[in-house]
Amino acid sequence: MRMLCYFIGVCALWTSVGALSREARAEPLTARRLIELVKTRAPEVLAASTRVAEARGRLSGARALGSGNPTVEAVIGSGEDFDHGNEIELAVPIGVGLRRSRQVAGAKADLDREGHLLVDTQRLVIGMALAAYYQVLHAERRLAIARDRRELAEELNRIAGERLRTGDAARLELLVAETELSRAESEVLSDERNVVQTRVTLAGILGLPSGTAIEMAGDLSDRTLFDSVFPSREPERRADVLAAESAVRAASAAVSLAKMTLIPELSFRMNYQYTRDESFVRPGLAVTLPIFNYGQGARGEAKARRERAAIELEAQRAAALAEAEGAWTAYQSMVASAREIEERALPLATEVEALARQGYEAGKIDLSALLVIRGNALETLREHADRLLQTALAGIELATSVGALP
Repeated sequence: MRMLCYFIGVCALWTSVGALSREARAEPLTARRLIELVKTRAPEVLAASTRVAEARGRLSGARALGSGNPTVEAVIGSGEDFDHGNEIELAVPIGVGLRRSRQVAGAKADLDREGHLLVDTQRLVIGMALAAYYQVLHAERRLAIARDRRELAEELNRIAGERLRTGDAARLELLVAETELSRAESEVLSDERNVVQTRVTLAGILGLPSGTAIEMAGDLSDRTLFDSVFPSREPERRADVLAAESAVRAASAAVSLAKMTLIPELSFRMNYQYTRDESFVRPGLAVTLPIFNYGQGARGEAKARRERAAIELEAQRAAALAEAEGAWTAYQSMVASAREIEERALPLATEVEALARQGYEAGKIDLSALLVIRGNALETLREHADRLLQTALAGIELATSVGALP
């Protein structure tokens, strides 16, 4: 039976993973679709949702009418002992009143806290997923640049070979071209590895068994997802701040509950005795006497918990405001940096490279000079890709800091 249950569980897990893989392959993965996948499929988010279910279960328990289950004690004789009397006693704890209301208040606050933590987990995991998503786009752009370099190196190698055969160039030029082709091929292989690694990271965040099956769709330079985010969104109302506020309420409820230990607990008792000749019922109450343990330890612990929760709340609010302010400044700087390189440096580097290629074909400059100019142009392209990635990451940090992503 245990093996059968294990087999069924493995089949169910494999089916869910397969369904997730098919869903991820159903359409190209954009940034907005990635956010929806994280909310419904990311393992960390699913785990956080189970903690909400646990808190909901604790609330159901706190709402129970009694603090414990009724107990029945019976002493029943047999034979000759039957004439001496038999006894059945029922004890029902009475859990209604102030104690129960405090327990319910604490459980509600815990449920609110777990709900806010679920939203906060979504916020953080979406940020990680988007960062991995843009890193894949960045790695693919760097790979495209490397492939362009290899394509040009192959063309230069062909031209150098023809010029060597016609006597228009020395063997040194061919060796330089072959060296450049080897370096270009090595760069392509290295960038292909980076693409695989970034895809694996993204697949791990989404809980996918493979990163190669993800069909990416997106533009590394697209900033529309972040340009609508403003620091005036009130980051002090972020999900983790709201969770800290719920923690304070839960701690306050725990303090009130600890004070209830001074109030005796009541239990209703019903004693039923009978013999062969007669029977009678004796109702009564059982009362605890809080003499030795009157909640002194619980009250001290609950008060310390409330103070700690209040300190953590203020620290969380301050951190949220500081993060939003710093993220906004950093994002504006990175946007300006990306625009500078794409509006000025990139067009100039492209024009210089085109002129250098024309000069090389016309025999006005040698291959070494062309490769130096070409190297500067390639480095500008790589810097542009890096700036776009840094800008996207700064935008993700901004949206995450103000709680705009979920």
